[in-house]
Amino acid sequence: MKPNICVLSEAESQCQDLLIAEWKAQNNKTYSLCLYQSPNKTPIECWQNVNNGKTEFTQAIAKTTVFELRDMNNQNLLGQEAFQVINAQKKYQRSRRNPWSFF
Repeated sequence: MKPNICVLSEAESQCQDLLIAEWKAQNNKTYSLCLYQSPNKTPIECWQNVNNGKTEFTQAIAKTTVFELRDMNNQNLLGQEAFQVINAQKKYQRSRRNPWSFF
């Protein structure tokens, strides 16, 4: 999954990114797989009887989300990747200052 992280500024409430998901079978075996955004049951993309796949999609994501690659027939989980969302809000962070002062 690329990118796999997003940093929100103070003015943003969610990431609106173009995500690229790509997979390839290690043994050149063919698979029928679907990509899901957990916990959604509707697939983002599916591939039938292939040994690799790639998709690009735009998604609005407000918090860290897991994307899953599942077998189309029995729903077995074959891989997963987390997309991290980090808030860069300074209003809740304490500023660091040096406790030592000579003047």
